Amino acid sequence: MISTKTREMLTGKFQTLINESIWDGFGETITGDDYKERMVRAKAKVEEDGLDALLVFGDCYRMSNIRWLVDYRTIDGVYPQPEIVFIAPGADPVFFLPDSQIRSAHEESAMKYMGDDIREIRGELSAFLKDYSAKKPLKKVGLCGYTYCDLEIYEEIKKGLPDADIQESLIIERFKSVKTEKELNTMRRAGRVADIGAQMLYDILDDGLTEKEAQSLVYASMFASGAHCIAFDIMIQTGKNLLSLFKRPTDTKIVRGDMVMMDHGCRINDYVSDSARTIVFGDADKRKVEFLEKLNRVFEHGLVNICAGMTGKEADSIIRSQADKEGITKFLVSPSEGRIGPHGTGMDPEEHFPVIGPDSDDILEENQTFCYELSAIDEDLTGVRTEDPIVVRKDGMEPLTNFPRISFKD
Repeated sequence: MISTKTREMLTGKFQTLINESIWDGFGETITGDDYKERMVRAKAKVEEDGLDALLVFGDCYRMSNIRWLVDYRTIDGVYPQPEIVFIAPGADPVFFLPDSQIRSAHEESAMKYMGDDIREIRGELSAFLKDYSAKKPLKKVGLCGYTYCDLEIYEEIKKGLPDADIQESLIIERFKSVKTEKELNTMRRAGRVADIGAQMLYDILDDGLTEKEAQSLVYASMFASGAHCIAFDIMIQTGKNLLSLFKRPTDTKIVRGDMVMMDHGCRINDYVSDSARTIVFGDADKRKVEFLEKLNRVFEHGLVNICAGMTGKEADSIIRSQADKEGITKFLVSPSEGRIGPHGTGMDPEEHFPVIGPDSDDILEENQTFCYELSAIDEDLTGVRTEDPIVVRKDGMEPLTNFPRISFKD
């Protein structure tokens, strides 16, 4: 439970957070001309790839493809809110989304700079595709967001283009993986707010505080400091819960002598932060502390040595070779697809590029962003994680969160 001492401390702390909140950004505005330039690039790439058209899918949860193109995100909710942007060389784009969103899309989106053709997705998408193809055949059509496109919308696409070759495309995913300084400035601000969340966890750690209670206060600190919405469900884990890679906070009490791991972030202007820290609370088992120290030495080795120009497999090898030296390779946990943690990020917490893993020939590009994440679990000891959103540079990687990677709370 939240102790009387912590409750008394929170009044002054939240007043300070609100007074010093990071509501105003510098150099973050993406203009109408920027969005028009993105659309021009997308059309040129569609033509270069030999496609007749490109369909770009998104929804309120996987929103970055749409947001990058036309500066719009549908409202979160239980009922699906899918979106499609139709792009074809020599034509204005057409934006499809639910009827409930059309008015606000006209008012808020960047479509106003590109023809402002916005239509209802469920009632008009298939008919539009059929009519367009009758005038200008669409034989080969790319689909960005292919792996998570709703079956409902995919069937509408096939209904409108029954004979077309619909194939996965990654045109927008590749473009948006490389950030402009305007985008990076927003991500830096989201990173600073995430650091405030990490500081809140550190400050409130006390015997008896539950994971759920800590989660609520971390959320509150980030919103008080300028966060616009959550990036994903915050994870705070201690005790045996550290043996699960991903686990929602529970009523488990935090006690001295254990480790506390938090994976957290926020959105600012729809750009996210995604950071993880493991805090040593009290007089913890030295073996647990050493385990965390080894993980962080591996992490920091990669931070200095991974840079633009190398392949995803070369970057992966740098991490694994250092893990071998520290003797923790067998404890590294692969969240998916055999990769040990790093994943693209930007407007969505997890985006496609860059791919860092043992089979990746992707070339890391300067100004790409990804979450550099390493997790290790020893079933007989504990679990630890460190993560920073980073920018790929020529001479290494620039972290966008900067809370100490190892901290000790008495």
